[in-house]
Amino acid sequence: MKQEFIQIITAAIGTLGFSIYFRVSEKNVIASTFGGAFGWAVYLLIFHFTKNLFLANFVAAFIVFVWSEIMARALKAPSNTYLIPGIIPLLPGSALYYTMAGIVEGNRKMFIDNGVNTVLVTFGMAAGMVACAALLHYIQKYSSPKKQKGEGK
Repeated sequence: MKQEFIQIITAAIGTLGFSIYFRVSEKNVIASTFGGAFGWAVYLLIFHFTKNLFLANFVAAFIVFVWSEIMARALKAPSNTYLIPGIIPLLPGSALYYTMAGIVEGNRKMFIDNGVNTVLVTFGMAAGMVACAALLHYIQKYSSPKKQKGEGK
């Protein structure tokens, strides 16, 4: 439990650093930082129960996307202000590094093992964000009042 708490704090610090690097305004930094920490906490929770990299990253990216959309509307800022720093902790840094190291060193086993993990994480994140965007689009499309024919003339 202590290790997971340290990971969440570290994810928050990393997200804060990227928020500052991407020049997120002062009023949005806390929400942006919380999104990254919350996304990593969701990742840890899902991975703990399923041991599935794709699913853990899918759900975490989905949640970060939802968070970014909620904060965008609440704080009147673009959702990318919260989304981009928020997904930073989910990026497959070490897996990508060792995939490239496997290529450079000619170590086929290292390349394949880490390459599979890199692809699972990357596609999980992308699929989570796309699924959430599509779901929110349809919710918005079908929950808004329909305009009657002939209105607005």
